[in-house]
Amino acid sequence: CIQTDASINPGNSGGPLLDSRGRLIGVNTAIFNPAGNGNIGIGFAIPVDVVRRVVNQIIRYGKVVRPTLGINIVDDRVLRSIEGQ
Repeated sequence: CIQTDASINPGNSGGPLLDSRGRLIGVNTAIFNPAGNGNIGIGFAIPVDVVRRVVNQIIRYGKVVRPTLGINIVDDRVLRSIEGQ
C-alpha cells in the first residue's frame, strides 16, 4: 500500500496515482479521514506492480488466484456426522 497526500474524492477513487514525470505508480483507493470532512486526510493507493499482477490474473483465469493453506471450515453438523462414523 502506498500512502499519499493526494486528494482522493469519491469521483477519483480508482484513478491513477502518478509521479512527477507522469508515470503510473499506483491506483488511488481510499482515504482515512477521522474528522469526516471531505478529502482532508491520508490517502492510500495500490502499487502498480500489484495492479499489474491482479489484472493479468483476471485476464488469464477470470479471477484473482490467491495462495491458500489448505484449511477448510466445516459446519458443526458435518463434523458430528464424520465423528459418528
